[in-house]
Amino acid sequence: MTSLLPVLVYLALSLLITRVWSARQAKQSQQFCDDKAKRFFIGGAFLGGPLLALTLVATYTSAGSFIGGPGAAYKFGLGWVWLAVIQVPVVMLALGVLGPKFLAQKQRYSTIIEWLDQRYNNHWLSMIAMLSLVIGFIAMIAVQFIGGARLLSGVTGISYELGLAVFVLTVLAYTLTGGFRAVVLTDALQGMVMLLGLFILLGVILSQPQLGSLLEQTTNKTPELVSPHGVGAALGWPMMLSFWVLICFGTMGLPHTIVRLLAVKDTKSLKRGMIWGTIICFLMTLIPHLCGFLGRVLFPQLAIPDEIMPTLIAELMTPFWAGILLAAPIAAVMSSVDSMLLQSAVSIVRDGLVRAYPNMAAIRQVRLTQVVMVVITALACFWAINPPDMIVWINLAAFGALQAVFLWPIIAGLFWPSVSGRSALIAMCSGMASYLSLQLHIPLQAGIHPIVPALLFSLMMLVLTHCSERFFINRTLKAK
Repeated sequence: MTSLLPVLVYLALSLLITRVWSARQAKQSQQFCDDKAKRFFIGGAFLGGPLLALTLVATYTSAGSFIGGPGAAYKFGLGWVWLAVIQVPVVMLALGVLGPKFLAQKQRYSTIIEWLDQRYNNHWLSMIAMLSLVIGFIAMIAVQFIGGARLLSGVTGISYELGLAVFVLTVLAYTLTGGFRAVVLTDALQGMVMLLGLFILLGVILSQPQLGSLLEQTTNKTPELVSPHGVGAALGWPMMLSFWVLICFGTMGLPHTIVRLLAVKDTKSLKRGMIWGTIICFLMTLIPHLCGFLGRVLFPQLAIPDEIMPTLIAELMTPFWAGILLAAPIAAVMSSVDSMLLQSAVSIVRDGLVRAYPNMAAIRQVRLTQVVMVVITALACFWAINPPDMIVWINLAAFGALQAVFLWPIIAGLFWPSVSGRSALIAMCSGMASYLSLQLHIPLQAGIHPIVPALLFSLMMLVLTHCSERFFINRTLKAK
């Protein structure tokens, strides 16, 4: 129980910071907008370079990176570490490609759905986008809850159910008490905690005197652990390339990444964010996955690969310092779940209920958002009660589903002004339908992830629909 005390202190500190920042929020963002609801939802154009980098990477880095990723590296070896670092250019893509376009928008938006609605003016597109976002985020929030509960349970010795309850109640409490600004500040704090904790854990692992000899024995026994294709040749080149699409290029279609771009301060912030974000992303990707691989050397008998990070912390540290170090992966999980919880609730209220009742008072919008947060948390918590052995596959499946829906409508909306709402809607629906069909019913050969053919099919439908529309429009004009 001793190791739980530092974690509780850290969680209480995060909650305190959120409350203080939330109290100051009204004054600091008053100049942005008199709409209290809009201040709660987005907070204004306040993200500078380092803050933008920290919140973007902290949001992207989740239980998949700190629990599922190291678990996969434990199972497949260095090949998974190599696969994971494919995602390092994520920040450069998001900020360098999409950032200037969103920064140039004349109007400020609270959500990505609000921007899609303004850009395409298509009711069905907005509704399908909102439903896809909420369902995808509930799945991803459940994954974060599983990761947080496993960390608390594995390190402190408490039951999984109690760990789940502690984590869920804490996340819910500090998300309810602050809006977007509070979430971003907490993400930045958690990003720094993550980096510090990762360096400490890697140092402790490398200082183990038997590590060198055990590494030699393990790799001699299972040489595939150091192969780029992993144990059982599970990570072939087709899978590597398709994962580049899934965890790198396709992240330009993730709503919880895009929403940060709606609050960027200026062009200078984008440039500084790209530099700092790429460095931070590299460290936060490489170190935890490397720890997972080295954990296979130190603790080769784990039945559940996702337990490697809690095992490393619990077995290599004293109970008190294990509790201190536990703050790092807990921060990774919290920094993702708070953003997804807030954004999914805001989308339901702002993009759903407010459209139906446009005269709804701002304070009522905020209160309804908080109620929806509780409901979403309950749904995700129910799903997390019976967790699978490896959460990485659920997380990646949800990633792919969101990308299949949002990627091409976002890119076309920014770079192809003549694309209509109908074309974007068809691309969105075809992407989702093909992805779900491939994911659930049609297994692909050679390790190709379903996101690749789904995105290709979605793009093809977008282009064909757009060209058909232009053809009929031009023919009609000539007839006149």
